[in-house]
Amino acid sequence: MFPLSIRTCVQTLVIVALFSLSLAFDRKISSELNPGCESEKCSSDSTTLVHVQAIGSHDTVHQIWDFTKGIPTVIFAITGMAANLSIGWHGSQPDRFNWTEKPKYSFAVIFDKLYEYNDLKDVGYMTPDAPQHSYSLEDMEWSRTHVLFSDEEAELELKGRWGRHSEPRKDGFIGVKLDMLPYTDYALDLPHLVHSANSTLLDLALVGLGTRPGYNSSRFAWSTTVISTDAGAPSLDLTTRRSLDDEHTPGVFEIVELRTAESVSRGAGGFLQYRPVAYTSRGRGVASSTPAHHAPLNTTSIPAHSTASIYYDGKMARAQALVVSFGEPADGFYAKSNYTAWSLTVGYGVPPVEGFSLFVIIIISIGLGVPVLLALSGIVYVIARRRRNGARRFDNED
Repeated sequence: MFPLSIRTCVQTLVIVALFSLSLAFDRKISSELNPGCESEKCSSDSTTLVHVQAIGSHDTVHQIWDFTKGIPTVIFAITGMAANLSIGWHGSQPDRFNWTEKPKYSFAVIFDKLYEYNDLKDVGYMTPDAPQHSYSLEDMEWSRTHVLFSDEEAELELKGRWGRHSEPRKDGFIGVKLDMLPYTDYALDLPHLVHSANSTLLDLALVGLGTRPGYNSSRFAWSTTVISTDAGAPSLDLTTRRSLDDEHTPGVFEIVELRTAESVSRGAGGFLQYRPVAYTSRGRGVASSTPAHHAPLNTTSIPAHSTASIYYDGKMARAQALVVSFGEPADGFYAKSNYTAWSLTVGYGVPPVEGFSLFVIIIISIGLGVPVLLALSGIVYVIARRRRNGARRFDNED
């Protein structure tokens, strides 16, 4: 009986594995670095603008990842299948975005400011009365450290440092990683966010920044500005919902979602999604996790010195800022680790809903299947034994 059960389980595993391998890509992707730029600087690691196209069955999702003006910027544009984008340059900075056909929809996420606040009350999050200072990212100087472009993935990593003339100037650096896949999958690193062919995963790390003089309880917070072309639409929808379980992010049962009106009403807008957790060590784990807190949304304007201001020039666009801070009481503040990493996904459509992983499904299948097989095997064994005993009694009577 046992060999039969083991053989059946192995067959089930093989079938599931073959099924997972047979899944096709949701979109066909292609990526180009600094398209159309003829400046010598565009051939160096210090100038970075990436155009990613994800062609689907009925539309194309264009993404622009830009670091040319200091402010990390991700722009989404949804177009028809035949639309093309050409970018005009002034030296090593883009100054024109020309489409062969008008995009159906567009939105952007930019990381324009970093707050440092003195958490005198040691509550973990940024309060209105906490001493604070903002650092603009306009003067950040970015350099690429890793680039991977293929038909299976678009991945980019950069390091940003404040320029020599920045005032005030911070030590250390900011690490940014962007990753786009043509199918739905979980990120390799904690908090294992779901990202799809309609979204991009971002990791933001604050490394060795030190603390501001006089700030003995220093923590940091990101100011994230979301720009959308939902004309006349109400405020962005910011919600926190309970997730299915904590299989992928142990101990964290919540997901924060920021959605544009078009995403809420028609499933055809922009969204931002993240787990309310950050990490204070490169080796991410439960022990190095710390809460991520968000403040209420604020209406703001598009930073003048940004690629987003060029792209949305003359367009009806709405901008709102989300401030996310990191920490918890009695954790030693930022100075204890000199490291804080936060992950989020930015995408188009409806935010993905987590489900059980393939591994868990297999375990559940085995857990339910093996007892059933053992029970059936036992029943067959009992029936067969009774038949043999009955036949023997019949022979003895003869």
